[in-house]
Amino acid sequence: MYKKELKIAKQVSIKAGKFLKQEFNNWQRGQAKYKKSHEIVTWCDKKSEKIILQGLKKYFPKYNILSEEIGRKNNKNDYTWIIDPLDGTSNFTIHNPLFSVSISLIYKKEIVLGVIYIPMLNEIYYATKNNNAFKNNKKIKVSNINNIKESFILYCHGIGLNNHKKAYKIYEYLHNKARDCRHFGSTTIELAMIAGGNTEGLIVSKSNIWDIASGIILIKEAGGDITDWKNKEWHIKSKNLIASNKKIHNTLIKTIKKLNLA
Repeated sequence: MYKKELKIAKQVSIKAGKFLKQEFNNWQRGQAKYKKSHEIVTWCDKKSEKIILQGLKKYFPKYNILSEEIGRKNNKNDYTWIIDPLDGTSNFTIHNPLFSVSISLIYKKEIVLGVIYIPMLNEIYYATKNNNAFKNNKKIKVSNINNIKESFILYCHGIGLNNHKKAYKIYEYLHNKARDCRHFGSTTIELAMIAGGNTEGLIVSKSNIWDIASGIILIKEAGGDITDWKNKEWHIKSKNLIASNKKIHNTLIKTIKKLNLA
């Protein structure tokens, strides 16, 4: 199921990613602009989005669209493409190679497909519902590490000072408890790394759906766990997120409770 959607999503994400890789090598500081809340946007975000939309609309003209830059186009369909044409824009603008292209598909309120392409690593992660998760055509699984001392934990803060403060508390606490605690500046990459077994957990204080949708299905299909901070099942209206390899999930939930953040 979703074979055609997956094929096209992979194709357009790679096409957009190749464009971004080319521009990354020519990028100069000072070309970026700011949206509300100090979020950076570049003409590369918009061009990448255009490449993706052209490909998706050609084959699926009746599907809804929700993209970071253009917003929502509602065709009153049960299927919605969720697009982040350049996740990690700040990294891109300072010549940090950790950025990605993210495309996911939601059926009604359920994520059924996710693709993440990391241009500078030439890595493509993808998953469809009940069909496992893959990186570059090889099946992936979350890690087997079952204690926090050996775990690499990631954190991502949302918009606004309150969410920043929550993230700082998480970092301060887990930096001394885990093997390490880091922020990479691309939520989709952070989620992909859990699915691929490279890291063990991610705590997100607030997120937009386009930042996390593709990574959520990847982790589920790779055997991991996704909940909100109260350990309730994550849904598309959840305000926060904990993703993990499942084995350290309870530890991360207890951390949130200990810090009085939930």
